[in-house]
Amino acid sequence: MRVKRGGAAAWRVEEDTLIVEGEFYALSSGINGGFGRVEHLFNHTVSGGEVESPQECVERVAERFGMRRYFGLLTAVPMHRLCAVERDELQVFVTAGIDNPNPRVGTINIIAVIDAELPEGAMVNAVITATEAKCHTLIEMGFRFTGTCTDAVIIAKTGRGERHTYAGPRSRLGRKLWEAVKAGIARSLEK
Repeated sequence: MRVKRGGAAAWRVEEDTLIVEGEFYALSSGINGGFGRVEHLFNHTVSGGEVESPQECVERVAERFGMRRYFGLLTAVPMHRLCAVERDELQVFVTAGIDNPNPRVGTINIIAVIDAELPEGAMVNAVITATEAKCHTLIEMGFRFTGTCTDAVIIAKTGRGERHTYAGPRSRLGRKLWEAVKAGIARSLEK
């Protein structure tokens, strides 16, 4: 296991889990999500019998790695398909798998860490930008759907650096997020 340091946060893949560490204020659409101050963000690859209760699975992963303040996501996508993309103050982590309609669940999970300050409205806007970029990429790649039933997004800010009041794709930050998400999804699907 090797810890990688990027612009906003240290991260590593341990066993079947991406772990991102730092001091964040984050927004998660995942299990036990919402807004909150967290020290860990994770994306965990589940095995077949591990998901009787997604909430219990998230809690077990957090306990296994000693995480107390966290947002966690679950995926069926193996971590060798993880794609990490950096753009200045932005780090984006994507695992993308698609089976739609879902005889087996595919999942596209996006974690974006922004080394900057954003109000909550801009964080919500960043979720929209990341989702639109995901949809655009899938359509460009020839798929006839814009996501799977279990896709999730985490937007985390450090509160340091520049203040961004907007994160739509026409803003400087939004454009970087758009490009990073598109690159991450395309690369993850091609692995």
